[in-house]
This record gives sequence, C-alpha cells and structure tokens, in this order.
Amino acid sequence: MWVRRQPSLGSDCALILFLFVTFGAATVRAQNCKVLPGQIKLGDTLRISCPAEFRSAKLNDRSAKLYLQPNGKRFGLLPISVKDTPGTFPLILSTSDGSESQTLRVVIRKTIFPSQNVTLAPEIEALHSTPEEMAVLASFRDTISETRSWQDPLAAPVSGCMTSPFGVRRLHNGKPTGEYHGGVDQRTPEGEAIRAVAAGTVTFAKQFNVLGNAVGIDHGQGLQSMYLHMSRLAVASGATVERGDTLGYAGSTGRSTGPHLHWVLYVNGINVNPAQWIK
Repeated sequence: MWVRRQPSLGSDCALILFLFVTFGAATVRAQNCKVLPGQIKLGDTLRISCPAEFRSAKLNDRSAKLYLQPNGKRFGLLPISVKDTPGTFPLILSTSDGSESQTLRVVIRKTIFPSQNVTLAPEIEALHSTPEEMAVLASFRDTISETRSWQDPLAAPVSGCMTSPFGVRRLHNGKPTGEYHGGVDQRTPEGEAIRAVAAGTVTFAKQFNVLGNAVGIDHGQGLQSMYLHMSRLAVASGATVERGDTLGYAGSTGRSTGPHLHWVLYVNGINVNPAQWIK
C-alpha cells in the first residue's frame, strides 16, 4: 500500500536555515550601513556608519574613506558642498575588494543663501594672498590624517553672536565677488581668547595677507578647523592641542573691518557649515 510521506518539520527548518546562512547573511550585514541625515542641506556633512568590512563611500564624483573605530565599526564623513546640485542621489558603500556593496538614497535639499555686502577700505580691499600662502592652505586642506582626535559635537571657539553665517554670497563695496562665505563670523572683543573646537595637531600658525594671524588644526579622519584675523598667536606649528585650549587672541588683522573671529571647518578639504557641528 502506498503511504504519503508527511513533510518533516526538522528538515524544512534545516533547509530554511541553510538558505539564510548562504544567501541572507550578506544582506543582513549590508543593511547595517547607516547615513545621517537622510535629507541634507547644502554645506552640511553626512555621517556614515558601517560594519568593519566596508571601507569607502561615494556620492556622485565625491568619495570618502570609512575609518575603523574603537567599537569595531567603520565611520566616515562626506561633505555636501554649497555648489552641489540639489536632488536625490545614490550613496554607494563598498568593501575594499568590491565583493559587497550597499546603495542608500540621499536627498540634497535646495538651500537658499542670502547676499551680504561688506564695506572695505581701499587698502584692505587691495590685500591678496601670495602663491606661497595659497600653497600652505592647499596643503592643509589636502592632508588627511588617520587618527581621530575629535568628538561630536564640537565646542564653540568663542561665545560672541554670529555676524555673518556660512554660505552667504559676498559683495565687496557693492560689487559681487563670485564667492560665498566659507565659514562663520562671530563678534569677539579685541584680546578675547580663541579656543580649539576639538583636540588635534596645529598644522600652521602664521600671518597671512588676507587671513591675518591664523591657525589651522588637523583633528583627524577628514576634519580640520581654521581660525582667522587674530591679534596674536598663542601656539606654534606642530603643537598638540586639546579641546578648549587657547590658540590666540581676537583681533582684526588681514582683510577685516573690526575685531571678530572668522572660523572655518573643512571636511575632506571642502568647506562645511560649522552650525551643524555645534550644539
């Protein structure tokens, strides 16, 4: 007599487990990558977290390295320039050998930046950076160290109110310059201490024609800060500083109309909005 064989619950579970281990594990690992924020304004920074096997991120023609963190995961920063095109774009996360990847969607929001006129005396307007100064700044932006010294959020370098925000389109004496404001201006009395937003290494501390007395700090893994127009400097190139250390004192050196601090954040060599980093 023919007897119909009943399905084995145990064998079915074993088959499901086999399929999950074989085909599902990679999918689960890939889906662990996260990006914040999912919708971002021009000038802000994407923060990307992934499992250890992922090494890089790419958005359009811009790439970012993902660095191994003490928790065993990878983390990296990807800047959105004020000059980028708004829209929805794929963010591609990849392993070092290309065997695994994940694509997330990032929405770059249209962002309106106002215009601002600055009245400059002829002798101030006539100041220009020398080729040597431009080379120092280019080297600073292009050099990225592997060791992270910063923590999120950053500390404000001064407490004064903001007089010129990031991203405004600059006019000098009523004439468009074709430039945007690449940092933040804060009203700061002459002689007030300017403090480091995070720990790091001083890459340069010197006088520039346009920037005045300025300090640049490498905080590691793509984050750098710069502080301009100081009356005098309190650190030297190569020094190690901690969050809150005094770098110099507020002034009005270089192309400046009065005592204030102009400070800048770079992520992988691109100016980003400091307001996103200070809470």
